[in-house]
Amino acid sequence: MKTSRKNKSLTILLAIFAIALMASCQKWLDVKPEDKFTEEQIYKTPEGVAEVMNGIYLRLGEEKSYGSYLTMTMMEVLAQRYRVNSDTNPFYYYNSRSYNEKKVRDGLADIWTQMYVTIGNINDFIRILPTVDNGLTPQQKDQYLGEAIGLRAFLHFDVLRMFGNYYDETTKLDQAIPYYRNLSTTIEPFSTSEEVIAYILEDIAQAEQLLSKDPIIGGSSLVNYNNNRFNFYAAKALKARVYQWAGDKEKAFAAAKEVIDAQDVFPWVNHAAITIAGKDTDRKFFSEIIFSVFNPNLYTIYQNHFDGNLLEGELLATGSDNSVSKVFENYEGDYRYTYLWPYATSGIGYRTFVKYVDLVNKDNKSRFMVPLIRMSEMYYIAAESAADPTEGLGYLNTVRQHRNIITDISNPANLKNEITKEYRKEFYGEGQLWFYYKRSKITSVMSMNSNGSNTTIPLVDYQFPIPQVELNGR
Repeated sequence: MKTSRKNKSLTILLAIFAIALMASCQKWLDVKPEDKFTEEQIYKTPEGVAEVMNGIYLRLGEEKSYGSYLTMTMMEVLAQRYRVNSDTNPFYYYNSRSYNEKKVRDGLADIWTQMYVTIGNINDFIRILPTVDNGLTPQQKDQYLGEAIGLRAFLHFDVLRMFGNYYDETTKLDQAIPYYRNLSTTIEPFSTSEEVIAYILEDIAQAEQLLSKDPIIGGSSLVNYNNNRFNFYAAKALKARVYQWAGDKEKAFAAAKEVIDAQDVFPWVNHAAITIAGKDTDRKFFSEIIFSVFNPNLYTIYQNHFDGNLLEGELLATGSDNSVSKVFENYEGDYRYTYLWPYATSGIGYRTFVKYVDLVNKDNKSRFMVPLIRMSEMYYIAAESAADPTEGLGYLNTVRQHRNIITDISNPANLKNEITKEYRKEFYGEGQLWFYYKRSKITSVMSMNSNGSNTTIPLVDYQFPIPQVELNGR
């Protein structure tokens, strides 16, 4: 793959074209980098800046981004989380990782372009905001810039986890993805995985510094719903993810522990909130979420893919034999099983996934939110990265206890296997299991397509092919 710079990048040109087609609610995206007057008009008030930032977050919540594909649908199908045995299902070819099928090629190209379009928008925001006198205090500008730079790191990391290889000493010098810190028509060369990790960590460090006075510090995720944006603790949590991906257990543990020490900001969900048969049933365990995105079309997606009244070939579930029971080891006491996988009361009649079913209370602030980072992941990272496996068991058991699993794991030799089980249970509909399998180089995985038995995913299949739309511009 060539790494030389050229004057035109098809990827960035497509991004600019896509920007021009945004709906009026995101009119700020029509900014032309050379039009200084237009920039100043958009950025000249605090309200205008907030609109720009909100537009970036809205892009993250779109269907072919974190609003569906990268959380509850495509990534979960790849990880064999649902039974997909009919070509009427839009994710049928993802299920078999048929990367040469046109639907899959186009879908992956859409994800690639969507991610880099959003990165381009972020870079323009980072470029413009410091240059405009708009009444924001220096601290407020730092807050916005910290969020934006943190998001840039977050997006590049997920592009790396999808389109780069798994990370170890034999692969870290392989070319992976381009890293963009400017919006321009100059193509960036592909960087190695090691270089991308370094760039990400640089951005995280800068984001942490800029977010050092984030109002979430010492507060609560539920006050002003600060977990609906990329906050100070999201930067810390992302750092833990990145170090874990890169195999630096000591630094991964330290970063995860910093977030765990702020547990009061993200309190464990209480039983009453999950079980209450009222207007605000909390199926997302919202108080524990460190970072989430807003998808106004969330319930349309739920109805299109998870509603028990769908035809079996269209439904994303685990089949009439309820193979999901094997994920949860048939333990009915686990909140994640009993309350997130109940029997459908109409239609197909077997267990369906209801984490994203609509709430009765239409004013509930968590209603349209999709979790991207949650506190339990920090405990799993600490459990896996702890120098002492016995200490690691303590972190693992803490999560299990808060999911109503009353028996602790006591044998350190079982730690890794139990962590794998927990990733299966905890992150249904959140897209993290595929990345866990890839990072851990797990090739024999539990498959709902095989009634809960194991199937093989070759290591090579964990790396998505770079879209041709990108390669054509090089």
